[in-house]
Amino acid sequence: MVKVMQLKKLASLWLPAVLWMGFIYYLSSKPGLAIGEGAVDFWTRKPAHIGEYAILFLLLFRALRGSSSLTGHKLYLASVVFTFLYGVTDEVHQVLVPLREGRILDLGFDLLGILAGFLVLRYLAKKSSNRSKF
Repeated sequence: MVKVMQLKKLASLWLPAVLWMGFIYYLSSKPGLAIGEGAVDFWTRKPAHIGEYAILFLLLFRALRGSSSLTGHKLYLASVVFTFLYGVTDEVHQVLVPLREGRILDLGFDLLGILAGFLVLRYLAKKSSNRSKF
């Protein structure tokens, strides 16, 4: 019974992150995926990169916090590293998809997403600590 509960907890922690990674993989598998041309494509896809990786960072942080003994800086660092490594594999994957390109520049936008996710966590932590003072 205990193992079933532990398995359910692990699934509830990791399944959202794994599903989100699957969604990113699915989008990366679309040959020639474009939203528009030129600046329109750039200004829609690059913010999407940032959003995708902010969400992935938050989901991985949540999963690691609930399923490992990592705390503090090590927890943040592990979340950053795992998210960034997934971004690297995503860009490599895109090299193998017809009409797609893996780009170093996109890793920069992924890093901006990781930073955005980190800032969201810091904001929520600060907001939570301010509430507990009342």
